[in-house]
Amino acid sequence: MPTLIETAAELDNMLTIGWSNATPISVDNVKYKETEGQAYLQTKFIPYFTTNTNIAAATQKRKRTEGVLFINIRVPLGKGIGQAYQYAQDIKDIMDNQNPLPNLLTQASTIQRIGDDKDGWFNLTCEVPFISDEI
Repeated sequence: MPTLIETAAELDNMLTIGWSNATPISVDNVKYKETEGQAYLQTKFIPYFTTNTNIAAATQKRKRTEGVLFINIRVPLGKGIGQAYQYAQDIKDIMDNQNPLPNLLTQASTIQRIGDDKDGWFNLTCEVPFISDEI
């Protein structure tokens, strides 16, 4: 039964291990210095809401948190969109529909085009929904 801290850590761990240093990963609330011309990922752990729920027997009261691991894919402008979309597909292959811990599930990711941020980067987002139950 993961806590929010364990849920965040496990989602970051899944991405880090699966990503195998394909590009650097800037994790939430840790300083990161961009390298010019080097694609990278940015992650944000966003719990949306928590509700009380009964699982199995009515005596097992749990807290269920639903949220998203928001992953911003940043690639240098002028290199086309292929690399960004390939990274998005790679993230989906790593993160979608997984059960890494008891009572932690990920669901199908959504990819959204953000485009040129006027600061030298092309951006896509990959939002990985999760459900985490905690006693």
